[in-house]
Amino acid sequence: MIPPAYSLLHPTIQQKLNQMNWKILRPIQRDAIYAIYNSTNHLVISANTAAGKTEAAFLPILSKIIDNQNSGIGTLYVGPLKALINDQFQRLEHLCDLSGIPVFKWHGDVSSDKKKKFLKNPSGVLLITPESIESLFINHSDDLSLLFSGLSYIVIDEMHSFIGVERGAHLRSLLSRIAQFRKSPIRIIGLSATFGDTDLVKKWLMPTNPESVDIIDDSESGRNIRYLIKGYFQEKSTISTKPNEDDDNNFIHKIINDIILFFNGQSSLIFINSKENLELMTDLVHHHLEKNGSPDFFMIHHGSLSKSEREDAESELKSNSLTSCFTSSTLEMGIDVGNLARIGQVGTPWSVNSLVQRLGRSGRGEGESSEMIMFITEKKSDDLISRLFPNLIRAIAMSELMLEKWYEPPHAHYQYYSTFVQQILSVIKEKGGINLLDLYKILVKNGAFPSILKDDYISIIRTMKNADLIEQTPDNLIILGLKGEEIVKKIDFYAVFQTSSDMDVINQGRRIGSIAHTPGLEGRKYLILAGKRWEIINIDYKKKEILVTPSLGAKVPKFFGAELPDIHPKIVEKMKEILLSDKKIPYLDKKAQEMLQMARTTAHDAKLASKNYVVDGKDVYWFTWTGTAKNRTIAKIGFISKGFDIDYTNNYDMALKFSSSDLEDIIDFYSDLPENMPSLIEISQKIGDLVHEKYDQYIPDVLLASSYAVKYLDSDIKEICEKLIEQQIPK
Repeated sequence: MIPPAYSLLHPTIQQKLNQMNWKILRPIQRDAIYAIYNSTNHLVISANTAAGKTEAAFLPILSKIIDNQNSGIGTLYVGPLKALINDQFQRLEHLCDLSGIPVFKWHGDVSSDKKKKFLKNPSGVLLITPESIESLFINHSDDLSLLFSGLSYIVIDEMHSFIGVERGAHLRSLLSRIAQFRKSPIRIIGLSATFGDTDLVKKWLMPTNPESVDIIDDSESGRNIRYLIKGYFQEKSTISTKPNEDDDNNFIHKIINDIILFFNGQSSLIFINSKENLELMTDLVHHHLEKNGSPDFFMIHHGSLSKSEREDAESELKSNSLTSCFTSSTLEMGIDVGNLARIGQVGTPWSVNSLVQRLGRSGRGEGESSEMIMFITEKKSDDLISRLFPNLIRAIAMSELMLEKWYEPPHAHYQYYSTFVQQILSVIKEKGGINLLDLYKILVKNGAFPSILKDDYISIIRTMKNADLIEQTPDNLIILGLKGEEIVKKIDFYAVFQTSSDMDVINQGRRIGSIAHTPGLEGRKYLILAGKRWEIINIDYKKKEILVTPSLGAKVPKFFGAELPDIHPKIVEKMKEILLSDKKIPYLDKKAQEMLQMARTTAHDAKLASKNYVVDGKDVYWFTWTGTAKNRTIAKIGFISKGFDIDYTNNYDMALKFSSSDLEDIIDFYSDLPENMPSLIEISQKIGDLVHEKYDQYIPDVLLASSYAVKYLDSDIKEICEKLIEQQIPK
């Protein structure tokens, strides 16, 4: 008979739990203890926010390493954010204080003296970001063997945030290189939110052996949900920082009043999709409360603010001081910000996964409900798509899919050649020089890029040599070239993603945050940052500093952000279902109900239940009802082959808009397309500029086209074309 999970834990861990007044283990914690003790497989623990995933992993891990502490790190914890590492450091330090297992955090905010002390006697648990692991390989290559030779476990927190992006490919490569310092296998434990396809998760974690990954899924044990979508009409295309309550901008006053009503004096987070809108909304709320002499409990948090500004907001949230914080995705991750009463969302999240994550930040107390209020704005316009209110319909579609427990599947099949180039430079810098075969073994044969063919590997090496990133000595040793040395020396080399050239904003010697260095910056007099208004008194382009002083003037600055993610076809299919049905949506307020009915009336009048196209003057709308990748493919082929002017970017993938085009020409062209479909690589090669990632300029053209085709295009468009062609052309 298997003993109870609790009894498997080391006595000192049991003693600590008793001191912490732990009464029972949660199901995922119990299951994780059994999985880690009774198997040698890798493990992914998938559960909603605040389900106890961290303890589920570390209770058994600490119990197993407590009596086997050799020189070197026993467990490596990898987190996506410094703030998350700081938060988990406190939790683990508290858990480890009886066991004698040291806990150390390593990132850019930790002093060099503390890092040097740790390197002299590395042991216990190390918490770190992928970029800091890269820094270890570059700057402490002589210490790597001592650091990792005793490593038994790697814990990846918020693992879903790494899948399908460059940073995840970078992390997998770094972990595979770490594993090559250890003769015995290292077990990987992934902690994550819910997934749409667990088989793809296994394949991402272990591409050559996905069967070695076990899954513990606790997503079904969700909380009760309290949910509301509020609708608003926007009359103007821009929002002033000084809106008059009687003008056409009064919709923003309605939103501000509602946000204050629902969130001021509540411990809560309010998510906004862009930093520009985040700063604007925070400023408007502050200004409104100040004007009315009301108490102001609102703060702001996003990645372009200084460490001190972000930590002030985090501290207030943790103190349960009834703070409401406007935030970007930076607080979407599992940073402990206390027990939140409710969540706000201004605009629609870009994925169902993100919606679930954000909603799950509230209702963490026993028996409490998760609560969200979403604020959706639609602009009044004569444009057909605008009259279908795509923001609202997409918000409803995502909400319905969330309630059905559907989530976007992860992308586990992308080929990250840009990251591969970065890792080639990293390995050469670590080793000082390496031959082609050994480099291939480290990164491809035994590494994280097993699908890269030998011929493609050689082709990339040649392109890097031609660009002076690397050189080959007479005895066939690969070393860094002058350009390669220059790249590796820069601090931004540690990150595989693009970093912007930002300007620091400083007031009386204190850094407030940073904004993008954009054209026209020299003519700017005012800006809003950290939810406060500033006047610019000096710009030092050499130091990349903007000196400011408090002001009444206000103008939202520019921030560089990541590309918007593609919309999954399942979301657009659900949008169609909602528009063409009469299903009641109970979580809409009165205005949103009115907007939904207006959208359904527009869809009915346009006969969208039976037609896939609408002719509107000189424009033709083709309702493809699919995701971004298929629409992008149809649009690119149409432009390249026929010069069609097609907009596929501003309608949330319901339709393609052909400007000044003839319907018969469109149908004639796309009727032949399924039988004469060019390859996706051929399409990519004709698009033009395919450089999207940091080192794409050093990738051979054919591989760059192949990579673009896999990430951004989808050739499965035959059914979409046939549905258009089947319909009778009006005479």
